[in-house]
Amino acid sequence: MIDGSSYLYRAFHALPPLTNAQGEPTGALFGVVNMLRATLKERPAYIAFVVDAPGKTFRDDLYADYKANRPSMPDDLRAQVQPMCDIVHALGIDILRIDGVEADDVIGTLALQAAADGLSVTISTGDKDFAQLVRPGIELVNTMSGSRMDSDEAVIAKFGVRPDQIVDLLALMGDTVDNVPGVEKCGPKTAAKWLAEYDSLDGVIANADKIKGKIGDNLRAALPRLPLNRELVTIKTDVTLASGPRALDLREPNTETLAVLYARYGFTQALREMGGTSAQAGLLSEPVALGDD
Repeated sequence: MIDGSSYLYRAFHALPPLTNAQGEPTGALFGVVNMLRATLKERPAYIAFVVDAPGKTFRDDLYADYKANRPSMPDDLRAQVQPMCDIVHALGIDILRIDGVEADDVIGTLALQAAADGLSVTISTGDKDFAQLVRPGIELVNTMSGSRMDSDEAVIAKFGVRPDQIVDLLALMGDTVDNVPGVEKCGPKTAAKWLAEYDSLDGVIANADKIKGKIGDNLRAALPRLPLNRELVTIKTDVTLASGPRALDLREPNTETLAVLYARYGFTQALREMGGTSAQAGLLSEPVALGDD
């Protein structure tokens, strides 16, 4: 399960501005293509590239300011969305988007269905929220950084809490990316400490009067919104889907279409690896960095 929306944004912000010979922006596309090529080397039997559908979700109905701090998609990034979809389709990968929920919820639902069906699931993402899904049969891989979380121990080493405590950790900390306010001045270490002592968000809430100092005051001030926080950061695993994970076969790639797309966007290494000729590749140039202006 590939968290397509996450990778597109992360590649856009992590890589320098790139363009092809025609001046079209390609930086985010270049990062996503490299991630996809690395993923396909694992030879998955089933695969999906999951993206957010346009429009509001149930979380916006729960909390009007959800993600309200996010600027609109930059034009240079928006211009790369359709090319990304074209390449994903040409690689033989289904693209999934479901109205009313986020990509996270679609991935969470498919992951649990697949694990229950005896499949080994890899979620390819850079989003920390997915750590709540780690369990036997479900692992997280960040193809951009190379990190992997495939056990309780791995999640504890990264976050200081078990996978089943990740939701409560996020509820206490809040999430600035999604504009979910947590307990003021409560970072990951403080939240993990409270969960180590009281085991769950409910336990922390029940024992809030025992926590001293300014941070205790901050916790008590935040108590009314913590249940909502928990609901906002919980990945849904019961989304209604048209079909299950075994319908997501990796198809044979359309090499002719890929060759055209790789040529247009200047991805010479990808073209060579799929069997493009030296003469074809020689006509292309790798994406070049744009200046700040």
